[in-house]
Amino acid sequence: MLKGNTYKSLRGENVFRIEALSDGVFAISVTLLIMSLEVPNSYEELKSIMWQFLPFSATVSIVFLIWWQQSNFFRFYGIADSKIKLLNLILLVVVLFYVFPLKFLFSIIFYSVIGSDFLRLYSISIDYSISKTDFPGLIAFFSIGYALVWLIFFLLYHHIKLNSKQLYLNEYQKIVLLSDRRDAFYQMIIGFTASIVAGLKWITFSQIIFLTIPIWLLINWYITSRKKARYKKTLNEN
Repeated sequence: MLKGNTYKSLRGENVFRIEALSDGVFAISVTLLIMSLEVPNSYEELKSIMWQFLPFSATVSIVFLIWWQQSNFFRFYGIADSKIKLLNLILLVVVLFYVFPLKFLFSIIFYSVIGSDFLRLYSISIDYSISKTDFPGLIAFFSIGYALVWLIFFLLYHHIKLNSKQLYLNEYQKIVLLSDRRDAFYQMIIGFTASIVAGLKWITFSQIIFLTIPIWLLINWYITSRKKARYKKTLNEN
């Protein structure tokens, strides 16, 4: 393994077979979402499909963000040993399992925001419904999936941390690694905490918990930027 350059981020220049498999699985996930949109036989059915655009886009965006995080991991660290392959396989299983429930969740949220009166006004028929008593269970289910995804990423980053000497990570790369590991840990805690709160039927509090994510991202970015600046300053002084 070659030593990384001072500011070089990309270590994985070759595409691993596990990455190619992952790309195929993510593509299948999006394909399944597309296939769930039936070909309209009338203008009324076309209107209903058009109103599914935002929930569909939100679901595809989440799938893309998971793919982006995974792709950056392989590009940045350039390693695919047996443990990473196993964790990556578990990640793919979680993505495939949650892709349709995720679309269902976004659809329920979207239609609840625009309101049933609006749907009746424009004669929009929907196939998504859930009772108020079942909604906390849906939020808990989604939160567990969110936590599992970030638990897997945390274990991936932790594995890299344990093997940082063998990978010859320099100080700059270690700062980035700790930042990613810290972020994955917080996101995981967010998911598990929200699932517990939703299980107690405190829906408002579970939503507030997820709303702390942007604040945490800013805090983590600030911490990481300060450490990078100190490292660069020390390097220039030497």
